[in-house]
Amino acid sequence: MTVPRPTTPAYELGKITLRPHPTRPGQFQARGYFKDRRNIRREASAAGSSRTAATRALRAKVTAAERQHAGGTSELNNETRVDAAAQVWLTRKRSQRKRGGGALSPVTIADYEGYVSRVIEGSAIGSLTVSQVNSIAVIEHWLTEIANTRGTVAALQSRKVLGGILTLAERLDAIPASVMRRVELPVAAPGSAGDRSCRDPEDCDGNCGGRHLDTRRAFTIEEMRHVQRAADASGADIGDLVAFLFGTGARISEALRNTAWVDIDLDARRVRVRGTKTRQADRVLALSESLTERLRLRASRFGTEGQVFGTTRFSISRNGANILGKPRDRQNVLKAIRTVLSEADARWAGSHSFRRTVASWMDQAGAPLAEIGAQLGHSDLNVTAHYLGRTTTPTRAATVMVLPAAGASESGE
Repeated sequence: MTVPRPTTPAYELGKITLRPHPTRPGQFQARGYFKDRRNIRREASAAGSSRTAATRALRAKVTAAERQHAGGTSELNNETRVDAAAQVWLTRKRSQRKRGGGALSPVTIADYEGYVSRVIEGSAIGSLTVSQVNSIAVIEHWLTEIANTRGTVAALQSRKVLGGILTLAERLDAIPASVMRRVELPVAAPGSAGDRSCRDPEDCDGNCGGRHLDTRRAFTIEEMRHVQRAADASGADIGDLVAFLFGTGARISEALRNTAWVDIDLDARRVRVRGTKTRQADRVLALSESLTERLRLRASRFGTEGQVFGTTRFSISRNGANILGKPRDRQNVLKAIRTVLSEADARWAGSHSFRRTVASWMDQAGAPLAEIGAQLGHSDLNVTAHYLGRTTTPTRAATVMVLPAAGASESGE
């Protein structure tokens, strides 16, 4: 049996030939061949004052070629700046398809665009090349600054975005391999602007990253009344939004970006929520009489352009564009909701608590799982059951799946 010849690793020199240098009297020339990561055979040569020096110079030249790694494509290679590479990555994300065949959610794309704008463009790493930023020390220093100024959650999301960019660079052979797998996520330094930790819920400012949230709890009737009153009294225009979240169980992203005035039929008292998280998220929901009247009043006050819960306080942006009805910044809205919940003495709650309340109240009213799942836009009833904490052991099959006794007729005679 013929034993196959072992493959020579990339950037490993084969046989080195030495001879007096043809144009430099008194020096020697070392020559050899190696393969790059594309398995292309390349020649290299170097000079030195002795055979040993020439050999050492040749090996150093090949090592430098490996580190330089001049791979990639015309749009993304080792010399591409990180801010430019981020735009290439965003373009890929906009056309990416999920496993189910659908495109990524517009909310997800908007989040990616926001992080690229906030933490990459104009930052310390934005002007670096992808090969320069592919360093554990560089990345961890950058993430530490983000954690100390914006918080640990922002550092986590920034790490995810830069990790995606470097993964794309690796796939296009612009860098040998991404180091992001070995990067440790820093936490905000105590006392820094990004440190939102707190030890006492009573002294919490409502912006601690959700450390006090009770994700299994739903509002009681009295608690919900307090929350709605606080929301209506807020100057952040979230009273109608809170009523909508409570009345429909919609996700906060669905309410802010996927519910436009054209999707609401006030006469029929129904709304189409164009959710994108699952196939069932695009759904039509009934509206209560009180919520319908709220929305009718909102339409008369702010008009019916764009998103139902879009921008209303300022109709003109800084550059003169009309932004009435445009989607509001989700983080700003969430901060306003946290403030309202704190004022209503519901620091345990978050924006998702309205959704859980809808599920819990419908369950208590005897609604079947299928109806609750359809209301919430769940893709699987198992998700709804887990959401409600149902752990009942199935027992019906124990009485149904039984064969009649031997000799008995199907009629039981």
